[in-house]
Amino acid sequence: MTTFSVMRNMSIRTLSFYLVAIAALSLPQAKAGTDMKEITPPAVGTASTKDWTLEFGSGVEFSNVRNSSDKSYTLIPFDLTASLKLDDVGLDNYLGGWLRGYTEFFFRGDYTYIASGPETYESGLYVGPRYNFVQPGWKIVPYIEAGVGFIFSNANSAAGGLGEDFNFSFEVGAGARYNFNDDWFMRLGVEYRHISNAGMSEPQFPNNAIDSLGPKISVGYAF
Repeated sequence: MTTFSVMRNMSIRTLSFYLVAIAALSLPQAKAGTDMKEITPPAVGTASTKDWTLEFGSGVEFSNVRNSSDKSYTLIPFDLTASLKLDDVGLDNYLGGWLRGYTEFFFRGDYTYIASGPETYESGLYVGPRYNFVQPGWKIVPYIEAGVGFIFSNANSAAGGLGEDFNFSFEVGAGARYNFNDDWFMRLGVEYRHISNAGMSEPQFPNNAIDSLGPKISVGYAF
């Protein structure tokens, strides 16, 4: 056997050794990568994967809760609310993640039957932001919201009611949303509302504001 043949055989054996060694070292890494992929939990964006929600709700509110007026109200609101998601879940590391969540902007059509009070109905529109507090794996999503809007009513100032038919309003609310699945959810909360005409009816008619507080419940669909 020539020297060239010996060197060629040695080169082939050396190359084969390195190929086997590289393959042996690569297998555990590939397996480890597969295992990590399997045990890494998927990102949880509870109730935030859909851009829009639509929900119908009702409840009961009692007034006057903020002033000493003897004109008490019992209001039964019926609401249709559409909400648009403005951002994704964020603030993961802020304050230990307790403020982790996302923001919505809602549009709410309101009709309120006045079961007790000088007027018989209120109807109008509210718009405003809502912030949802999202924790990984939770089906319960606490929220806070605030809205402004306008209200029409059959004012009855002679009986101590609203000063005129057109009124401004603002509301603040808080509660929690429970997600049955990715599409359907239920919301339970408490809402405070202020309704008045900002003094536009004075001095002819007094501006008797309504300040109401009460629980609300709604059922919604995300899409």
